[in-house]
Amino acid sequence: MIEKKSLIIVGGGGFSHEVIWLAGEYGSWEVTGILDDNPEMQGKSYGNIPVLGTVADCDRFAESWFIVAIGSPRTRKKIVERMLLKGAVKFASLVHPAAVISGSVTIGEGSIITAGCVITTDITLGRHTIVNLLTSVGHDFAAGDYCTIAPHVAVSGHVTVGEGVEIGTGAVLIQGLTLGTGSFIGAGAVVTKNIPENVLAVGCPAKQIKSLERF
Repeated sequence: MIEKKSLIIVGGGGFSHEVIWLAGEYGSWEVTGILDDNPEMQGKSYGNIPVLGTVADCDRFAESWFIVAIGSPRTRKKIVERMLLKGAVKFASLVHPAAVISGSVTIGEGSIITAGCVITTDITLGRHTIVNLLTSVGHDFAAGDYCTIAPHVAVSGHVTVGEGVEIGTGAVLIQGLTLGTGSFIGAGAVVTKNIPENVLAVGCPAKQIKSLERF
């Protein structure tokens, strides 16, 4: 019998429920608790999984591994940096068994790959990156740390994505593009040209409509 490792989910929103399911499907993890800064969640539980405290309590659970289940790249980065200030923290990476991933894919610590994703060849995913349900990623793709790729995104080959990029549900990226650090691609957008840093781009074809806080 495989000895399961203790896993604590950071963030108790809707995405954490999917991550709890993912961890259970993976087989080698036991989700033992949730950390969340929302005062209304303290003392509560999701199913049989208790809220153990806030993010600041992470150093109380040195024997456990952690995964940050928060969709926003900017928020996820701030949470990870706060945790690291508390000392050594072990971050898990989770890959759903129903994801199809080649042997030439590199996945950074703290990253989450959900069910139904297809991630092909010569791909690098940075730390604390999320690839959500039924997304396909073509060859020679590189993503920086803290990226979020929402469900049903289609990424063609030779695409490079900077740190903290968020790609909305159903977006399409043609081949050979670069998305600048901190950019946000709206749901359903079709990206046909490079996108600068720290901007929101939406539409078909995607166009920059406003600037965002620096990542």
